[in-house]
Amino acid sequence: MVRNVVASLAVGVLALAGCTTSPADDPSSGASGPVAADDRAQALWADRTAYVGDNSRVVALVEDAGFGPVGSFSLSLWTTRPPYAVTITVTDPAKPLEATDLTGPATLLLGTVTNLDAVHVTGPGREFSLTAREATAALGHDVKTLGTDRGALADYVRSLDD
Repeated sequence: MVRNVVASLAVGVLALAGCTTSPADDPSSGASGPVAADDRAQALWADRTAYVGDNSRVVALVEDAGFGPVGSFSLSLWTTRPPYAVTITVTDPAKPLEATDLTGPATLLLGTVTNLDAVHVTGPGREFSLTAREATAALGHDVKTLGTDRGALADYVRSLDD
């Protein structure tokens, strides 16, 4: 069953990756600055979930967190036992992955999925991982507060746009 969920997610994400953008990702929309950050924070808040196994929410959060502009990708969810993880496999990068800072999107994903312990990103020329413990140390407070404190989430999203 887990294999079927992963296969379904991979197909769904690949289909969605070419079809969806958020206002913050679309330069023609004219969205920038605090309004775009507030819209992004609102989308993240609306899609947050307690479980990495909530695949439709996790797919939405991956997009909301900012992985969409990275390029085409597929997802694998580790949901059978801790540590719970998401692996994002970039299949067609929009730009070289080594030139992309994945810390912000990974931190947002860790903060908005309550039981998510790690985010892994793989693709041509790069492997990146961030754990909830590492994100917490970098933030100076529990990363999970991003999913429980709307103001903290909005502040962090704004900090990424600075």
